[in-house]
Amino acid sequence: MLTSDDGRHLVMMPHLERSTFSWNWAHYPKDRNDEVSPWVEAFVNARKWLETTINK
Repeated sequence: MLTSDDGRHLVMMPHLERSTFSWNWAHYPKDRNDEVSPWVEAFVNARKWLETTINK
C-alpha cells in the first residue's frame, strides 16, 4: 500500500472493488456469514469523509 505525501491518493493491492463479495475471494473463511466482505468499510469510510468534507 502506498499513499501520496499529502495522503490524498492511495494505491493498494488487491483492489478493494474486486473484494466486495465472498465469491470474489480465492479463500473466504467458512465460519463467516457476511453479506459483503469487511473490505466494504473502506468505501463506507470514504463516503463519510466526503460527506463531512463537502458539507463544511
